[in-house]
Amino acid sequence: MKTIILLTIFYSLTVGHCFTQNKADAILGYYLSPDVKSDDKTQLEIYKTSDGKYAAKVVWTGNKAKRHLVGTIQIKNLTYNPKENLWDNGKVVYEGGEYSVTANISEPGKLKLRGYLGISLFGKTIYWTKEKALRKE
Repeated sequence: MKTIILLTIFYSLTVGHCFTQNKADAILGYYLSPDVKSDDKTQLEIYKTSDGKYAAKVVWTGNKAKRHLVGTIQIKNLTYNPKENLWDNGKVVYEGGEYSVTANISEPGKLKLRGYLGISLFGKTIYWTKEKALRKE
């Protein structure tokens, strides 16, 4: 009987962790992002870092003058919050400044990001569109 109880507890803990992990990894992939100050488009890849957090780096830009940004990390330290079903505690780097950022999947294929300084009330929301693959030149 003890074995059955222990197996049940072990199973529920490991399966529960797997479901949470799958939800956390739902953010992974390529996204097309509009620039908040221009009509430029940039593709970023959200990936999982070695410490289990999430980051985003530029992998493509449509503006030749901004090609030097390819490979730069634009978002770092996003952490999945299963209670809120969002990623928070992240930092976004934009034009030399560093801002707090939260992210959530607002609808299939859309990632809602809120960048702010201090409190979320004083910030900006943008939407990234999920893409299937890395863009080519």
